[in-house]
Amino acid sequence: MTVAAHTPVDTRINSLHARLQITADQESLWQPVAQVMRDNAGTMDSLRQSRMANANSMSAVDDLRSYGQVVDAHADGIKKLTSAFEALYNSMSDTQKHNADLIFRSDTHHAAKKG
Repeated sequence: MTVAAHTPVDTRINSLHARLQITADQESLWQPVAQVMRDNAGTMDSLRQSRMANANSMSAVDDLRSYGQVVDAHADGIKKLTSAFEALYNSMSDTQKHNADLIFRSDTHHAAKKG
């Protein structure tokens, strides 16, 4: 069972839950994935807000350091999500795995494909 979508991350979580066709038996493995997504979004939002609040007073070096913190947090978040998602993925049927593979290949969260 998913929670009501109130924030952009909740909307993404609910959408992914539906698209991955998470079963009742997989809910206990899904919940850590959803929590990592929430935690990652909170961390990134906090870093973005700090960057925006300080943008006019940051030197070029400060800006680079701040951007480095964002990049590091993003990489750490991906590692945490991968770890949580792996257990869920391993529990999936072959059909679900194929579907997940397609979703993750095509979703825009892959920044390398954008650049």
